[in-house]
Amino acid sequence: MRPSCIRPVLCILLRFHFMGVAPHSDIQPNHTLMFDSVSHGNSLRNCSCAVAVHSCDEALANVHCSCGTVPRSALPPGGLRWNDSPADGTLTVWVHEPWVLRELLNGSQVPELRLSLCDSAPLDSPAQYLTLVGLRRLQVSTSARGATRLDQALSISTGVLGQDGGLSIAFLDVWSLNGVLHLKAYSVVGPPLLALTQHFPNLALSGADVWMTGVVYIIKYFC
Repeated sequence: MRPSCIRPVLCILLRFHFMGVAPHSDIQPNHTLMFDSVSHGNSLRNCSCAVAVHSCDEALANVHCSCGTVPRSALPPGGLRWNDSPADGTLTVWVHEPWVLRELLNGSQVPELRLSLCDSAPLDSPAQYLTLVGLRRLQVSTSARGATRLDQALSISTGVLGQDGGLSIAFLDVWSLNGVLHLKAYSVVGPPLLALTQHFPNLALSGADVWMTGVVYIIKYFC
């Protein structure tokens, strides 16, 4: 974890740690959980759990976890910066409303991510893509009606990334949370990172990332 945070709310969001978990299983002790909560003013709940909590069970999470509330208006722009270390582990997010994907996760730097769609209504919005930096493992579970694949997971091979020190950019089709089709990934190796900022000007990357000469990026499309 970074020794300091530019914005206090970022420190709030990143102060808890947790290890990886199996798809659609209970959260293991001392893990981090984030979810949107209508009962807390449509805000984000950020929890550190000392006991197992079943996926999407908000009431149980509030009882057995140490939780804090972060106002939706205070979420940091550009997403989270989750460190690539055993201490940070896997980020688990329960989704009730689509705004969590856009306002919390879009543009985040996270190596491992667990996403659970908790609402029974499938996402039916037009095609939307979630941008994630440095993603290596993705696990998706769903409670949507009509879902035929309740739990899916993909591990991403670094390939060129591991050899040349490139950067992985993932685009996740949020419709995949409906659990209707197999989760698939496609890879494209791109030009140096400086060119990436020209095509994606709103993507939050550090100056060190952008100005590394000759570094390639790998784009992953999940659908």
